[in-house]
Amino acid sequence: MSKNWVVVPTCLSIVLRRCHRCASGRFRANGKFRVNANHKFLHAWLLALCTECGDTTKLAVLERMNVRSVRPELLHMLHGNDPGLAAELLQDPVVRRRDVGGSGRTERPAWQSPYGPPPHRGHRGRWAPVPGVAWSRSAFRRGNLCDRCV
Repeated sequence: MSKNWVVVPTCLSIVLRRCHRCASGRFRANGKFRVNANHKFLHAWLLALCTECGDTTKLAVLERMNVRSVRPELLHMLHGNDPGLAAELLQDPVVRRRDVGGSGRTERPAWQSPYGPPPHRGHRGRWAPVPGVAWSRSAFRRGNLCDRCV
């Protein structure tokens, strides 16, 4: 008898990028967009806040696009600060590669699991396979699981 588990993200991904103000390496996207039109060209950015100092950075979504070539539904989602669009764009490799310094690195979002909170950091121990839990194998590779965690 197999069980199907639903694992859903609880927050947006963390963008790994250096802050020019405090030299932190992490930004959290807050799901808000900035849209700017200059004559017939459109620019759109996803705004992200530094996790240490709160400074804002912009991740380019659209650059110098002709206004007529942008779908009206996309423009409406950008104006409405759609969180689903923000989550989709943070997983898009083209957007990540464009603004994360060429590496395209983001951390995975926090996941909600039917087994409770994620494992404790800094503890080492044996790994017990838990079917359907997204963090179990990756945490084992990093060596962050203890006997209390599984």
